[in-house]
Amino acid sequence: MPKNTVRLHHIDLLRGLIIIFMILDHAMVYCRDYFVNDPMDVPGTEPMIFLSRFISHFCAPLFVFLAGLSAALTENRFDHSRDFAASLIQRGIVLIMLEFTFISWSWSFNPLFPMLYAQVIWAIGCGFVFLGILRLLDLRLVLIAGALIVLGHNLLDSIRFQDNTWLHYLWSVLHQKNVLALPFDFEVRTTYPILPIIGLMCLAFMAGRYYISQEFSKKVEKQALGAGITCLLSYAVLRSFNLYGDSGQFVIQDSTMFTLMSFFNPTKYPLSLQFMMLTVGAGLILLFFFRRLKPTFSESFLQVLGKTSMFSYIVHLYLLHLISWLLIPALGFQLSDMTYGKTLIGLPEGFGLSYGATYIFASVVVLLTVLLAKLYIPWKYANKNNLLSRYV
Repeated sequence: MPKNTVRLHHIDLLRGLIIIFMILDHAMVYCRDYFVNDPMDVPGTEPMIFLSRFISHFCAPLFVFLAGLSAALTENRFDHSRDFAASLIQRGIVLIMLEFTFISWSWSFNPLFPMLYAQVIWAIGCGFVFLGILRLLDLRLVLIAGALIVLGHNLLDSIRFQDNTWLHYLWSVLHQKNVLALPFDFEVRTTYPILPIIGLMCLAFMAGRYYISQEFSKKVEKQALGAGITCLLSYAVLRSFNLYGDSGQFVIQDSTMFTLMSFFNPTKYPLSLQFMMLTVGAGLILLFFFRRLKPTFSESFLQVLGKTSMFSYIVHLYLLHLISWLLIPALGFQLSDMTYGKTLIGLPEGFGLSYGATYIFASVVVLLTVLLAKLYIPWKYANKNNLLSRYV
């Protein structure tokens, strides 16, 4: 394989766009009128709420897909495949640790808060660990496992196990969103079961290897565009006729708006086949068009977020939470009204921003995140062997 020594700007652009969507989604936690169940109730959810949530649906699967794709682009920096596999496993373990420490603390500002959330960084970490193990064993296993899991995991949707058994715990990690009891009165919510994440990451990794082997040719980019269009068309067929690939059903509603909402509401937890077809299909199409932009396009904005995706992910969570605390007096509350330690965010009951204010809030956090990321990039390149710069 040819050596890959440059960054691909279209990947950074898409990753940067995802970070912005993610900031908007997380900012909605501080909106007083925003409440949504997962999967969203249709009817029962306002279109504005649905749209805000729908945009965020692209974050997790594309974050996972780009993580697998980027892993392939870095493999030939290692002298041996076993060294690369070991680095993937190490990176995965670090991400899992980050999820349950610094990332969890960003939501609660409380290391002793009794609920932990196994979210997208945990899932990516687990994906790296399993990808590393499969890469260590046999490259063909990566492709086989990826295809079988992505295409077939929805056959397992009806499987359930008795609560508080080891099979229930294992299945909650792999394929069923649950809240699990832990020692010392802690609990963990398996928000992102990892089985479909592993499958998607494996396929993305193999796609990245193919992209490199073809020397990043326009032919492969056209094939990716075709794959994206095929994913969307397949989604339309599977969703329209409720054929396969999702535990939820598309139902024609009393209004055109609610019918469209039902059509674009595949299951997110765990990522269903239909969900991945819709989001990754759109992502592949965006990558094709981003590739046609100049390498300098949004070099000081989207590409900054894309190059520092892990840093930006962690920083924006702390910025959102910190600024929300600073807004407590401005919104007419007292610090003594806070529910710190009792609720996840710890804000006073009734605290919240309007929709308009929430979008302004998110925009401010986006700009602050970009500014901090610009300061972080030169430090990261100047300290490549630093533990922080290697994993964040």
